[in-house]
Amino acid sequence: MRARVNFEELADILRKRICPVCGGQNAGGTCETLEQNECRLFQLFPLVAQAILATESEELEPYLRAIEENVCAVCVDQSLDGTCARRGHGCALDGRLPEIVAAIEEAAGRSFDAKPRP
Repeated sequence: MRARVNFEELADILRKRICPVCGGQNAGGTCETLEQNECRLFQLFPLVAQAILATESEELEPYLRAIEENVCAVCVDQSLDGTCARRGHGCALDGRLPEIVAAIEEAAGRSFDAKPRP
């Protein structure tokens, strides 16, 4: 049975688990990426959470497809041809997807073994 979670609780969980390792924080612990309105993870968070919660798999690939189809497709950084200059270079959602999926799945009462992408 899936636990009920709300987006605010999920966002708080991710801020505690992802933000410290993201690289966007300055020495004072303030997230410069978020302050500059550049953090797509939190800008598009409801879509991120919905895509992950609607997916159930032991593999990362289905989650990646769900994110690309439901989040990247509406992100201002993605070009019309589907390419994204930030993918692989500074997008917290892209760079930390295994950890993001694991945190959201854990909060929802499911498990996911966060393995890094090859």
